[in-house]
Amino acid sequence: MQQDRFSTPLYSPLLRAVGYTHDKHHNSKKQPTRLRSFLLVFLATAIAATALGKGQPPSNLSVTTHLASVDASGTITDIQSDGLDSYFDGVSGVTSFLTTNGYNRQIWGDWQFGTLNSTTRTVSISFANPIQPASGGTAVPNPPFTIKNVIAHIEDKCTQISNGSGGWNNMYQMTANQTFQCPLITHFYDSNGNEYRIYSGPNWEPETTFVQVTCNSVASAGGCNDWYINPIPAGYDVNGNPIPGAAIGRLVYFAKHSTVNEGDYYFRFHFHITRP
Repeated sequence: MQQDRFSTPLYSPLLRAVGYTHDKHHNSKKQPTRLRSFLLVFLATAIAATALGKGQPPSNLSVTTHLASVDASGTITDIQSDGLDSYFDGVSGVTSFLTTNGYNRQIWGDWQFGTLNSTTRTVSISFANPIQPASGGTAVPNPPFTIKNVIAHIEDKCTQISNGSGGWNNMYQMTANQTFQCPLITHFYDSNGNEYRIYSGPNWEPETTFVQVTCNSVASAGGCNDWYINPIPAGYDVNGNPIPGAAIGRLVYFAKHSTVNEGDYYFRFHFHITRP
């Protein structure tokens, strides 16, 4: 299984040195005041420019996350909210943002959401749709529960994937009605403190599937500000509307010194992300 995350510094400090060439006809004590003033102004300008953003990493971009209880067809979802409505970044210990620390030096390209630090908010996860080995599963399904509210962290990794035009998938840079496919990780702990992850992405686990990200609208000031994250559609109706599908994810148990494949499952979900 490939490594699923790493950190790449997006910015390095910019160090500048300012000086002048010594003139043998003048010692440094007799340099014109005008030159000294110029140097002071130059240094002050450089420092101010740096403080205003050059060399300074931007902050994570807060978004609101809604994990719907049904998909567009009305089918009950397998990953949904705890029933307490939307999740807001920084409220009740929730994190919900587009991260500055994407792959391939991409800023605001990936969504990250979590309740790992919350004492009141959780996520409902269901393993009601296992895939047996006879049907293509890679291991006998062995989930820690059938359905339960747990503390969890979910994130897509769109910036791992090339956009086919020499760049990388980036959620913020999407145009209205644009779609692309991304890997997704759902990380959670059961009530005994055991750690699990659901990997959805054939770049990690070949039997699993990507998810589809759709930009619904773009802000007047620029940047996509409304997204859906769904399984890849099962097809399209006669009007060209997507028919909701189910993603395939592999459940992995993180034991103390090893990882265990706990089987593959179908997952339905409908995530709605908005800015702010």
